[in-house]
Amino acid sequence: MSVEILKQLVDLTAAPPVTSDPDELLVAFGEMYLARQELLASLTGLPDNDETRALVIELAARDAVWEIALVASRDQIGSSRRNTTKLRTYAR
Repeated sequence: MSVEILKQLVDLTAAPPVTSDPDELLVAFGEMYLARQELLASLTGLPDNDETRALVIELAARDAVWEIALVASRDQIGSSRRNTTKLRTYAR
C-alpha cells in the first residue's frame, strides 16, 4: 500500500511548466504542492527495498527540477525589480 502511495506521489510531481511567467509557475507549483501534501498525510512505513529507493530517487530528482525552476523565476523577478529601479533613477 505505501509503495503505491509513493508511486502516486511521483506521478503528482510533474515537471514544471516551460514558462517565463512567474505567476504561471507559482500557480502550477501550488497545485502540485497541495496535491502532494494530501497524499503525504497518508504515507507511513515504507519498506526498504529497491523499488522504494528508486521511487524516492525519482521524487528527489523531480523536486530538484522544481527547485531550479523556482530559483530561476525568483532571479528573474529580482532582475526585473532592479531594472525598474534603474529606470526610475534614470527618469529623474
